[in-house]
Amino acid sequence: MTPRERILTALDHETPDHTPTDGWFHPEIMGRLQAHFGTDSEEAVMQCLGIEGWSSLSATVWFEQFDKVATTCPAPAGAAATDLDGRRATARDAASRQQRAVWFDRDNFEDCWGIRWRLGEGGRYVEWRSGPLEDAGSVRDIEAYAFPTADHVRGPADYAAEVARLKNQDRYVTAAIDNPFKRYWHLRGYENALMDYLGDPELLEAGYDRLFALVTVQALCAARAGVDMIKCVGDVAMQDRIIMGRDLWQRYDKPRWARFIDDVRAIKSDMVFFFHSDGKLTDLVDDLIDVGFTVINPIQPECMEPVEIKRRYGDRITLHGGISLQRTLPFGSVDDVRREVERLIRDCGRDGGLVAMPSNVIQPDTPLENVIACFHAARDLRLTA
Repeated sequence: MTPRERILTALDHETPDHTPTDGWFHPEIMGRLQAHFGTDSEEAVMQCLGIEGWSSLSATVWFEQFDKVATTCPAPAGAAATDLDGRRATARDAASRQQRAVWFDRDNFEDCWGIRWRLGEGGRYVEWRSGPLEDAGSVRDIEAYAFPTADHVRGPADYAAEVARLKNQDRYVTAAIDNPFKRYWHLRGYENALMDYLGDPELLEAGYDRLFALVTVQALCAARAGVDMIKCVGDVAMQDRIIMGRDLWQRYDKPRWARFIDDVRAIKSDMVFFFHSDGKLTDLVDDLIDVGFTVINPIQPECMEPVEIKRRYGDRITLHGGISLQRTLPFGSVDDVRREVERLIRDCGRDGGLVAMPSNVIQPDTPLENVIACFHAARDLRLTA
């Protein structure tokens, strides 16, 4: 099978020649893999690991005052400071396609949404500090914020032609959007966002209406270009429960996701929808299926038992993930890793419906030999129909 055929076969719940894999890597891990395999190419690393067929090409949100795409970025080393609306700003080179961020000192910056972040020690991660809607007390305050609209959404140049080119290269093409809950709490503050579900739902709905409208435009842009899958990314669960509770998610989030999917499928009826959330998502799986999601990620094994999810839902969803990133990959032996991967594939992948991968971004504390063993075990295992 070609890589694209393998992915399509697994998503169609048929047995591929071997289970497709996917992987997300912290830059430090990717750098170590590049050194190990003797290449500067991330694509070459993927090939060496046996991760094949995936391409991502998304419609993004642009802010004209920065004239750059809105994604959080670390401080550019050695960038010159310029004045921006009375504040000090640094900008990456235009060729990087990254946002301009307003930097207040070496570690603290504000992104295009007006959300403030702090770089953690060593610059590996960013920490949320504040949002522009933290003090909102009424719907009028929410409406006064300059939410980006359809005019701010831009697809890649020659979007449809580029998607067609990738498909002709046997690639499966995805596009990503943020879960509006994730963006809302970044704007409003985590505690405020959760309080709004109970105490000020009018504020929540005012924000949600604008954020869901925005991601719908992004997804429609991708659908018109012929993208295969829309990935909706942002956690709504903790290790043991749904963050806002199932009842509140059903009341405020579920109907909006249903409209979102209906709107996109009106443009591209065979669009595949992927839902990512860490944690114990079990209580929402029926609801996610009900609105039209057919790929669930990451089936975090510390929180959800992949075999049980496969038993209950395997004819309706594809499991995307399932390999322990909290226990086995960082702390197990190579043999432990191989056994877990092989067990996952034998138990959950025999009739397709599985993309094997670690349950999130592989972190710098993971032994390189475990990373390689994980993907090579999946690459080498063959199942019969």
